[in-house]
Amino acid sequence: MKIGIIGAGKIGGTLGPLWHRAGHEVFFGSRHPEELTALVAGLGARASAGTPVEAAQAGEILLLAVPLVAVPALASSISAHTSNKVVLDACNPYPDRDGDAAAVALRHPAGSAGWVASHFPKARVVKAFNTVYFKVLQAEAHRGGNDGVGIPLAGDDPDAIAAAVQLTRDAGFTPVIVGGLEKGKLFEPGTAVYASGMNGSEVSAALGVEAATGMREGKTT
Repeated sequence: MKIGIIGAGKIGGTLGPLWHRAGHEVFFGSRHPEELTALVAGLGARASAGTPVEAAQAGEILLLAVPLVAVPALASSISAHTSNKVVLDACNPYPDRDGDAAAVALRHPAGSAGWVASHFPKARVVKAFNTVYFKVLQAEAHRGGNDGVGIPLAGDDPDAIAAAVQLTRDAGFTPVIVGGLEKGKLFEPGTAVYASGMNGSEVSAALGVEAATGMREGKTT
């Protein structure tokens, strides 16, 4: 699978190599793709970099890992290339950083995930990978067993959720399906599971849902 990673910072720059090791193609999109030369060269074949538009065009599935305040301008340039694609939304609303955008997103009836999704009306958005510190992702991927670090997921499209589950497992973590997109409010900043490093069973218990079984399925080598 070819994954377009829009935003190659701490989250995108961590998940991309994990997916690459699992056998996927990764295309990093950045406003400064020349700064990704070392990252791409270190990964080798099946890795490339370009602009956010090029990443959106190239990816079969997209990871959106940018500051929330950047979403409206980004959507204006890439939304034409997201039609019917799964978009994994790893954005978080931080009022100190995102200003009014965070306040508006948090007031959305479906939370910040619904606000992000409103900018990509033809995409199939899943809230994912927004709760875990990047250093935890780096250190704890594929740590063994069936109860790895829990990644809560929220989305309205069953096939999109299934894709997110698989990519969570491929990266080496335990997916926890929380419900529809509006349930993303349950794991925004300030909630019990946010930045907790909980494993899958702990996340599912905290949110009152069942973890998807099995951490590793599909390509993991």
